[in-house]
Amino acid sequence: SSGSMCLLLSSPCPRCRRAGQGGRHYRAALCAELKQPLTIEEVARRPVRPHEVRVDVHFCGVNFADILVCRGQYQERPHLPFTPGEYGGLCDCGFKRNGVIGVSGFNGMAEECVTDQETLWQVPEKVSLQEAATLPVSYGTAILALEHRAQTKPGETVLVTAAAGATGLAVIDVATNVLQAKVNDAFLHVIQRKSTGKVLLSLK
Repeated sequence: SSGSMCLLLSSPCPRCRRAGQGGRHYRAALCAELKQPLTIEEVARRPVRPHEVRVDVHFCGVNFADILVCRGQYQERPHLPFTPGEYGGLCDCGFKRNGVIGVSGFNGMAEECVTDQETLWQVPEKVSLQEAATLPVSYGTAILALEHRAQTKPGETVLVTAAAGATGLAVIDVATNVLQAKVNDAFLHVIQRKSTGKVLLSLK
């Protein structure tokens, strides 16, 4: 994804949140038809398996991948209807009601989410859930590209051709502050000559 924003899914008031807990249904944003607006529907709760936890979702990140999957243009195509989104919320199991974030696999834009506890990360107390909910996809992409695929070493130079979005900024942060690499922030311009039809690449 090239950018990330945050969606407030429900009231942050603890009293309001507790009032809705324990019921058999919760609200979720569903994609029932591709290339159509999401709808808010009541969804039946499902049981929690031994390796799973139920997360009380407060915020959900909205990424370019969510737009693509709702248009049927993403590499993964979940069965309709589905709920997109990564999330930031509160979890009772193992984290002492601390904030968590996670990538749920198409069920994050909802009041609650049942997910494998291995897919959760605890949020530091100084970081808000709203900020944390935008991190999994952008920083996950940056870490996958730089550390796992490129195997970036300290002192190497990383060229970032588009640093205006969430993923580009995450790449700069991970490269410089985690991997101790140098960053060459540049814009890659594609210029096509009308006379010859040749495509020229230039860095600025």
